[in-house]
Amino acid sequence: MLVERLATKGRAQRFEQMSAAGIACGPINSVGEGIELATKLRLDPFVVVGDGDHAVPTVRDPPTFSRTPVRHELPPPELDEHGAEIRAWLFADQQAGRSVAERTPIMPEDATRLDFPT
Repeated sequence: MLVERLATKGRAQRFEQMSAAGIACGPINSVGEGIELATKLRLDPFVVVGDGDHAVPTVRDPPTFSRTPVRHELPPPELDEHGAEIRAWLFADQQAGRSVAERTPIMPEDATRLDFPT
């Protein structure tokens, strides 16, 4: 029922309707449309990371914080830049005669629990 009702109007109309009603929302965009919107809103959606020949333009992290600014320091790795190290880590268990299931977890099992102070 909800899908049928939502299908009666386009996403732009829904966005305008919800915004007018005071509902915090944003349009559902493709990556390109999101960048276009951010550019129109003068949010400066790009940042250059890395130095010299390793400088790469990329999409910056959207939030900005006055006291703890987001840092964009490292460029993404080159294709297969860390491949040998990753493959060695992935196959270390095989070489040691262990199954992947026997691997010590990176995080304790209870690390996914959310404990908030009361």
